[in-house]
Amino acid sequence: MLASVTPGAAAAPTSAGSFVAAARPRIILFGDSLTERGFDQPGGWAAYMAANYTRRADVVNRGMSGYNTRWAVQVLPYVFGQPTASAGSGGSGGGAGALAGQVLFATLFFGANDAARKEGPEHSARQHVPVDEYGRNLREMVSYMRATGISRILLLTPPPVWAPGRRKHMLWRVGEASKDWPLDRTQEATQPYARAAAEAAQELGVPCLDLNTLLQQEEDWGERLLCDGLHLTPTGQEKLWSLVREAVWREWPETRPEALKTQFPAWDAIDFADIASSFLPQGEQQGQDGAAKEKAGGKAAAAAAAGVANGAKA
Repeated sequence: MLASVTPGAAAAPTSAGSFVAAARPRIILFGDSLTERGFDQPGGWAAYMAANYTRRADVVNRGMSGYNTRWAVQVLPYVFGQPTASAGSGGSGGGAGALAGQVLFATLFFGANDAARKEGPEHSARQHVPVDEYGRNLREMVSYMRATGISRILLLTPPPVWAPGRRKHMLWRVGEASKDWPLDRTQEATQPYARAAAEAAQELGVPCLDLNTLLQQEEDWGERLLCDGLHLTPTGQEKLWSLVREAVWREWPETRPEALKTQFPAWDAIDFADIASSFLPQGEQQGQDGAAKEKAGGKAAAAAAAGVANGAKA
């Protein structure tokens, strides 16, 4: 199940006094249906991520099926909030509007719908965005995310398209009438968008996960990884998670689950004689412990002085 392929999920909860009491950091996944389906069962890639970051960070899925970058630009304020005056001052980001708390990192995963063929079926041709505009939109989105205080951004290219799977999907969805229709998506049409995403990432100085290339390196990738020539099978979801995990943890090792504190202490680290003290933030707890020690030290000194005085009288 999930734990068997999520090595970070087994990280032990931290002890009392070393936990986080404030809002958990967020991981924001922004994209189209390939992100929206990230919580698919069994084993979506976002579900694997959430299992790894249990009690350490909340995985926020902002995937919107069918969206291209032209439409995604319009929802930036609703997903990330308004730019902050302190953005760009360093750190890992504290913006994201209503998403209170620090943003640990974010993924940006669009292009599968932008690459829908203009000469394809009418329902998908409406999703098409020219590749030049797609590149501009990616740049605008990264700039906006940075302006809200998010500094760790992973850009993903659209995955490859497997033509036999797309044809089979169209026949299943529309019927025999679609037998002679042009395909809505092809690898030839998608590849320029993958290149444009990689170029934008290089220009902006953000890491890029080139799924279009990496997935094609897998054996029988079309049948094994793609359920309809575009979206991911459970095996494809697991593969995507492994690639995202590797990219994020290599680029930002400080975001690994074991590098983060859990929110609230482990149950067996709670002081059952003084429960409230177990839930004080670390600084307050240390201050309280210091005051207790100082008080105890004062009592000991007074007792010692009294002993000396009594000895003198004798």
